[in-house]
Amino acid sequence: MSLSSTNEKALNDLVVDVHDLSLVYRVKTGNLQVLDGVNFSIGKNKLVAVVGESGCGKSTLALSIIGLLTIPPAQITSGKVLYKGVNLLELDEKEMLNYRGTEIGMIFQEPLSSLNPVYTIGDQVAEAIAVRASRLARSQKEVYSYDKPVLKHSPWHKTTLRFKRRGYRDNVIETLRMVRIHDPEYMVDRYPYELSGGMRQRVCIAMALSEKPSLLIADEPTSAIDVTTQAEVLRLMRELMDEVKMSILLITHDLAVASQTADEIAVMYAGDIVEQADVYELFSQPLHPYTKALIACVPSGFKDEAKLKSIGGTLPDLRSLPKGCKFAARCADAKKTCLENRPRLVQVSKNHRVACNLE
Repeated sequence: MSLSSTNEKALNDLVVDVHDLSLVYRVKTGNLQVLDGVNFSIGKNKLVAVVGESGCGKSTLALSIIGLLTIPPAQITSGKVLYKGVNLLELDEKEMLNYRGTEIGMIFQEPLSSLNPVYTIGDQVAEAIAVRASRLARSQKEVYSYDKPVLKHSPWHKTTLRFKRRGYRDNVIETLRMVRIHDPEYMVDRYPYELSGGMRQRVCIAMALSEKPSLLIADEPTSAIDVTTQAEVLRLMRELMDEVKMSILLITHDLAVASQTADEIAVMYAGDIVEQADVYELFSQPLHPYTKALIACVPSGFKDEAKLKSIGGTLPDLRSLPKGCKFAARCADAKKTCLENRPRLVQVSKNHRVACNLE
């Protein structure tokens, strides 16, 4: 979204506003331009889905927002990431800790690898609750007085004992109940391997929500679970978004998932946001050829003899991007101007932006 279009929205209506964000991966074979002047925004209490093929830069965008790509080989070369008016890219690591987790939470696509297998669910959710309490205490210049731990050889056990003494168990049970986990009093003492994939993802959501974030970044949160459980998790995220008044950035390659869950969809291609619109407008009136091609690849849901469609060609080489439109080589409607001029994201209606020389 351009600066002029940003002015059309009051700043206090936006949770995140990304301006011209560029990032490269410096590798032996050259510099990969993974993000190339990305512009998009997320409003308050909105669920925005970023969709596109694998390798388009969706996860890199999410990690850049939360400040997890600040060391080589990744390097942010330009742009701003405004969170409630604060440019997160100007903060040092210590200052970023006041935002990462507490203000901006994140859940990843494989819940089993996100949870520590040797500690109970209750201990891990309690840690997230205690981290928020500790940060709030520091911000208010308060000092917590903990009892001395019993076991000196186990730092984690020391922390666990503190949680139990401070009465975090009740908070953990209430948090698990919030994410619709049945019998949380029993589940609080279970280990991750004792839970199903859907339950583990609910625990990850509980850990993220326990720090009361205004923005939750969900990076392919349902790709590792079955379709039935996937629908339950997505419905849960939508319900919790309305309950706790937060916004969600959903990273997914599945247009069907985005269509059922999101308020807005941002279509990403080779490091660019090429179209962003209200979910209903995007599907009823797609403008960018790449968006049209993605929608055409979605199965109709009816049994027929037609073959599934696919998009011909591959993503451009990120080490040497074309001069003009990055999708031109795969676009059947491309013209000479598409090969020579890079389109910019422009406003075409109140809730619709597109970057295409044909529009």
